Amino acid sequence: MTDNTRLISGTFMQMDHWSDTEGARFQYEIRSLNEDHWRQMVRDMAAIGIDTLVFQQCVDNRTGWENTFAYYQSKKWKKLEWVKGDTFGAVVDEAGRLGMKIIYGIGTMYTKDPYLFTDDVIEQAKVTASELLELYGGLPSFGGWYWTYEYPPGSISGRDSLQKIVPAIRALADCPFVIAPNADRLMCPTLLQDIDVDIIAYQDSVGLGVVPDPLGRYKYADRHHSLHRLPYLYQRLQFAHDGWRDSKAEKVSHCMWNTYFRERGRTAIWNDLEIWEFDHKKSLVPTEISRVAAQLDLTAPYVEKQIIYQYPGLMQHPDHPVKVGGERAVTLYEEYALYRDAVLAGKL
Repeated sequence: MTDNTRLISGTFMQMDHWSDTEGARFQYEIRSLNEDHWRQMVRDMAAIGIDTLVFQQCVDNRTGWENTFAYYQSKKWKKLEWVKGDTFGAVVDEAGRLGMKIIYGIGTMYTKDPYLFTDDVIEQAKVTASELLELYGGLPSFGGWYWTYEYPPGSISGRDSLQKIVPAIRALADCPFVIAPNADRLMCPTLLQDIDVDIIAYQDSVGLGVVPDPLGRYKYADRHHSLHRLPYLYQRLQFAHDGWRDSKAEKVSHCMWNTYFRERGRTAIWNDLEIWEFDHKKSLVPTEISRVAAQLDLTAPYVEKQIIYQYPGLMQHPDHPVKVGGERAVTLYEEYALYRDAVLAGKL
């Protein structure tokens, strides 16, 4: 595991893409992968320094709340018809063999509103988390939970729902809890104390900025502006995270305005680096290495880990038997491997 935050060391994972529109360019190929294909993909990730996998979601209910399907071998949820064998288990097994850590998503992208239907959402998440614990909780690779639904924690709905969700899931297993809001929704120390999560992997939002206003968020977004603002955003975020004080230590009055106390320690700050951009149909395509290198360089001084969204569909080893993501994904893999070698050799 490298401490160099100019390098990618983790990725989000999905056994298929949560959105058929966004994943249109690789959805068919990724669903066609068998257990051996997935094992090879995990090995290809490890070859470029990836040591952490974050499953975005382990169950899916894109066709309705009452119609939940599992990617893993569930006793409760139905199996997806296109899954060939136990591909989820193959990923977990291969990642464990290679010494990776795995963080498991326990919500879904199509869940009920966690603020309005908090109890329902918690009950569903507890079923998923309990089954995952039974299957994988005792493995050395088990690394904690990721809360899938992307409420900004600074919103009333995000803060209030997380204050209920986090302790409910911790009661099952007291392990690291990860969220991934957008970096442009800034943070303050008291909010870090309120939501009590262990890691925040902030989406750097650079992919969104390439096509102006793709989701009605950035009326004046452009490629330059999306990169230019990164140091400002992450410096502010780091300032908030560094406000942690040990509750047992003497409280220094002059710094109390920028302080939060957590028995579990400081909330870690990761970068969720977007290696994609939208095409004209709002489907994801891999970006170019020059932009990825800029994202890494600009955020490295402020974060503890760089994870990407995401390897499957957007990066692919040239020798993998299934070209998930096509030539652009292969090109990004090859060029990043060269970039990584140069950084490790001290040439960049």
